Amino acid sequence: MIRINLLPADLRRGNRLPPRVLAAAFGAALAVSAAVGWFGLVYFGDLAAAEDQLQSVEAKLSQRQPKVKYHDDLETNRKDYSQRVQTIQEIGNSRRVWSKFLDELIDVVNNNGDTERHLAWLDSVTVKGDPKKGAKVTIPGNVQDADKSRLANFHEDIEAAAFFADVSLKTDPQWTLEYDATRIPPAFLKFPLELQFNPSAAPKK
Repeated sequence: MIRINLLPADLRRGNRLPPRVLAAAFGAALAVSAAVGWFGLVYFGDLAAAEDQLQSVEAKLSQRQPKVKYHDDLETNRKDYSQRVQTIQEIGNSRRVWSKFLDELIDVVNNNGDTERHLAWLDSVTVKGDPKKGAKVTIPGNVQDADKSRLANFHEDIEAAAFFADVSLKTDPQWTLEYDATRIPPAFLKFPLELQFNPSAAPKK
């Protein structure tokens, strides 16, 4: 037998959802909404805190950047200064101090006033520098008296001087006998003398 239900759809028993199902669905929707809201609050709250912290750190870094640059500049200057000091010291150690050489040469000529060994005087001192071969010093001089042993003594004193350790070549004793009436005795031995020094250490740039 066919039955026709003429009631509206919401009043028909067969098409209505049970109240429990509706309650469960509503509860689930409410829970999901609450979870999404809580996650949003936590996420965006932490994100805002992280952004604030990042801005604070960046501000501190920007404030310290000039100090960091100043420190780097000081460190660079310190290293450069140390290298300059070392270079100057190396140059100073490698250079020959000519004033010291002249002092030692004068000591040889004076010989502590011992005129019996030799009485010498120099006409001039000429220095010609050569970075590769070394400096050549030309010293024409004279020794009082005609006694050739006095000239030999003078050469021995030259070889015993402290500066002679840096000499690579010395001319042999040579002389010419000359006279000067104003001197007593008038005779004296005129000699040429050349000293070839070893080349100094290579100069630093």
